[in-house]
Amino acid sequence: MGSNEEIMVTAEPSIQDGSFMVRGRALFTDVPGNIMVTPVRDGSVFVGATATSSSSRHVFTLGVLQGHRLVCMFRFKIWWMISCFGTSGCDVPAETQMLLLEARKETNIQDTENTFYVLILPVLDGQFRTTLQGTPDNELEFCIESGDPDVQTTKITEPVFMNSGDNPLKLMRDSIKILEKHKGTFRHIENKQLPEHVDWFGWNTWNAFYTNVGPQGIIKGLESFSKGGRPPKFLTIDEGWQNLVPSYDEDRTKELARLLNFEENAKFKGSSLDKLGNNLRDFIKTIKQKYGLKYVYIWHASVGYWRGVLPESEVMKKYNPKIQAVVQSPGNLSHIICPTLDKIQEKGIGLIDPSKILNFYKDYNSYLASCGVDGVKVDVQNVLELLGAGYGGRVSLTRQYLGALEDSVMENFNANNLICSMSLNSDFIYSAKKAAAARATEDFMPNGLTFQTLHVAAAAFNSLILGDIVVPDWDMFYSDHFTAEFHGAARALSGSAVYVSDKPGSNNFDIIKKLVLPDGSILRARHAGRPTQDCLFNDPVTDGNSLLKIRNLNKLSGVIGVFNCQRAGVWPPVRGSIYKPVPGSGTPISGSVCAMDADSLEEVAGENWRGDCAVYAFFSESLKTMLRDTKFQVALEHLKCEVFTVSPIRVFGEYLRFAPIGLLDMYNSGGALEAMNYGNNQSECKIKVNMRGRGRFGAYSKTKPKSCAVNQNKENFIYNFKDGLLTLMLQGDCNTKEIVFFY
Repeated sequence: MGSNEEIMVTAEPSIQDGSFMVRGRALFTDVPGNIMVTPVRDGSVFVGATATSSSSRHVFTLGVLQGHRLVCMFRFKIWWMISCFGTSGCDVPAETQMLLLEARKETNIQDTENTFYVLILPVLDGQFRTTLQGTPDNELEFCIESGDPDVQTTKITEPVFMNSGDNPLKLMRDSIKILEKHKGTFRHIENKQLPEHVDWFGWNTWNAFYTNVGPQGIIKGLESFSKGGRPPKFLTIDEGWQNLVPSYDEDRTKELARLLNFEENAKFKGSSLDKLGNNLRDFIKTIKQKYGLKYVYIWHASVGYWRGVLPESEVMKKYNPKIQAVVQSPGNLSHIICPTLDKIQEKGIGLIDPSKILNFYKDYNSYLASCGVDGVKVDVQNVLELLGAGYGGRVSLTRQYLGALEDSVMENFNANNLICSMSLNSDFIYSAKKAAAARATEDFMPNGLTFQTLHVAAAAFNSLILGDIVVPDWDMFYSDHFTAEFHGAARALSGSAVYVSDKPGSNNFDIIKKLVLPDGSILRARHAGRPTQDCLFNDPVTDGNSLLKIRNLNKLSGVIGVFNCQRAGVWPPVRGSIYKPVPGSGTPISGSVCAMDADSLEEVAGENWRGDCAVYAFFSESLKTMLRDTKFQVALEHLKCEVFTVSPIRVFGEYLRFAPIGLLDMYNSGGALEAMNYGNNQSECKIKVNMRGRGRFGAYSKTKPKSCAVNQNKENFIYNFKDGLLTLMLQGDCNTKEIVFFY
């Protein structure tokens, strides 16, 4: 009967004798009889259930889960998501939107060869949205809800997606692609047009001014950047520019205000602009011309403003707005209740008729485009999940609004220049057909003393689920802050846009210049920065002994960032804590790193790679060569980090070994590399490296080159015989240069 056992191991997940079996392992026990399994493809399945009565909200038990290391992404407040770690069902919080399990075919927990991973994604099924949650008895439950009392069901067939694989990062990518094809409600990031701002350095006005933003402050900020030699190429005018009732001057409590019309408020009109023009259009034209801005984005909420639009407004009447009651789900109420919602919930939201929302967005974005605005940051998106009653539910309302927003952005800005924010619910995630950039974590809070490490860790872990659907936006930060180096290095690995929110005159250009080239472009990595495989099930913020490793790829190399994110407190951040982390304080934490932590190096290494790597450490400025699976130790104090560029050593001929590193004074050195070629004839061999930027270029070479040329001009270089580090200074502009080494 051995053949039957093999079939059981390799077949799709199934329920056998009350156990949910995956690859021959019982993942859940005590599975109820109302649970059903529907195969999808490639070993993946949907798990559904039936109920005895019809309702708009059901909670079903999947079974008992215990004995597996797990990491899950859950919403700790309505807008934002963080990670949770554990080993059993009781460790899975309400509002969990992704669950990854480490399973083993045998009981020997040290046997990594028998390890596989199970991904459980609560998704959207028709008008219903799904989340996971655990019980004190280690039962894993899934909850479906429509958000509309009139949208009910007794049966749900595709609410929970499950898949398994040997590589958790590949498992996530493959699963999202399966869901994309099967559901047809969203698109993988590979099938989307990216926003134009993501490869340029930016400045956001929020932390600089909050709602006090105005033309004079923006001018002072742009002047400050220009004097430092790194002016931003994209600007986001954040909250504070709109025409509201009550106005910003009358009442600064944003929860009380509603949008009056599309125009800018008095701060951006008439005499307030001084010599900068008469309106928003004149102001944007002036700052683009004077400061070389390529893109100006502007902020608004998905419903206009926090409390929506003013129904009595003559401008808004054509969109049939009405005051809609706010109803929070039990999942939201089980965690942190956002205080912003209190007054909103008390008075309701002025909601545009969903049948008119496309007209609203088109008119709004048409006006903004006429003012020279190039894109929008649309905030407060998750509020739609509270307003679905009478409109077919939360999923239906979200899709109507998001689809209209996406279409209006493309039509009016002739580009996909949309940043989605406060949108970390699965309603958005699995409805984003065009939206290609979304905030990955709660706001950067410069005064949140225990918040800084959590911000970086949350962004990295949230990118596990977001990174295959959007470019995760890791938010702004202060370049002049005690954690600026920590945040800056993380942004360099994020694969995201890089932008700061510095107050005028408070810039640290030593940090900025490690992120931004003189032409304002950044060295953005190819994918979303995510934790390395060996970090997935360790809590990098509170367990006291784990480092966070973030990995990414460039065109010719990999990059690994190692961060000591440990701090006092628990997830989520402790407000008002007297603990102030000091960079470099406390006992160092040690961890191991190897070249293969970069993951998928074979994708960029080429056919001349034999398995050796050159590893360059940014902060220690040291170069090592090693086999790809060789481990080395790293020790970091609190709020310290190190960034390793991992370049596969290409083998050319009998003696030539070469690995380009990139711009050594940039956090993501390898992001400057574009291409590499090898050629030889009877008299010499030559290696060509194409790269952009300027500054100190570095590469590993086993032997010293005879000579070097940059754009066909002979160039001096320095060669270190001890470690094989080859360096030269690149001058001129930041356009692509051809560097040729002759051997």
